[in-house]
Amino acid sequence: MKSLNNSKIFLIFFLVFMFPKSSTSNECLKKEKLNIGLFENSYIDYKYYLYYTLGEYSLLNNIEFTISEVNQNANEFDILFGEYGDLTKLSLRPTQIPDKVLSFYNNNEVEITENLFPLDLDTFILLSKDNHKKLTFEEFSKLYNPIKYTLGMSFKSEEDIINLMTYHLEKPSIDLNSLTFDLTADLFTKSYENINKNIINNSFSEVYTSYENSENVYTLFSDGILLYKNIDFRSFQLFPKSKYTWDDEVGIFIENLEIKPLSFYGFSAYLNDSQSSGFLCYLIDEEVRLKTFKDFNIQLSPLSINELKNIKEELPDSYIKILENKNKNILKPNYSSERQNYDLFLGLIFGRNKFEGIFDNQDYLN
Repeated sequence: MKSLNNSKIFLIFFLVFMFPKSSTSNECLKKEKLNIGLFENSYIDYKYYLYYTLGEYSLLNNIEFTISEVNQNANEFDILFGEYGDLTKLSLRPTQIPDKVLSFYNNNEVEITENLFPLDLDTFILLSKDNHKKLTFEEFSKLYNPIKYTLGMSFKSEEDIINLMTYHLEKPSIDLNSLTFDLTADLFTKSYENINKNIINNSFSEVYTSYENSENVYTLFSDGILLYKNIDFRSFQLFPKSKYTWDDEVGIFIENLEIKPLSFYGFSAYLNDSQSSGFLCYLIDEEVRLKTFKDFNIQLSPLSINELKNIKEELPDSYIKILENKNKNILKPNYSSERQNYDLFLGLIFGRNKFEGIFDNQDYLN
């Protein structure tokens, strides 16, 4: 028996020293050559950010890389990057996820789906270079300034506008027959009268330039803009919602007492090859993430306050409150199915469609 026990002990030591890495341990893996794909969009250019971070990563790990636009050749790339809505069009599948990545999303209380990894969680804010009190959407829609436009924003990103609609409806899908949609569309139509129409079809960089030039009382951004090191602002608030919300149970509009920081996934990564997970691990490193927020003006927003715990004292209290709650209120619209509603919504705002052509009765609040 003693000899048998000694044999067992020897076997255990043999296995530990010959195979020191547990088969259940998922590490960040590196390939010598990385082929990166990018779903380009016309609103925000992410190429510079990817070239910079890949350059840093390649120097640290002695690898080579290429970046190409994705054009019906998604399977050719190790990792694909783009807006969350573009990446969800790909077939998701299980993949080996490094422990570092799992811990990152667990710590931020964000659930990941298969091989799709959100790196950006946006909510809508209005930014201003002047001090302003918080407004309801009704108050905002009546604002007029003889010198500046009331609102600067772009309608160029279809995905952002769908997000903005669902942000106000507080549901992941758009119901044209809902009374809340009627009210929201009406307030947007009124607000459009004083919008900066010079930039409604422009890219993010042009919207940002408009903000820098103080053309608008308020400019619409994602909350990540607050972390950009060169941003100059005096006040901000979540994009205001109506002071009323429809209560299905009671059957009337009631006062909307709480404005939730509803949020949406933006820039994300799709891991095609688990052997390339090292670059994903690099991107979620705390130092790299903080540099991303501060140095790159691409509106990437933290997943939660946990990402900024070491610079929390630098943040406005009102932004900390947003960061503490936005990962608890994530909406994921089906962008393909909402395209028709997007067209109708813009038609209403731009005056191409009439309310009576969509709604039977709009006299809800007199």
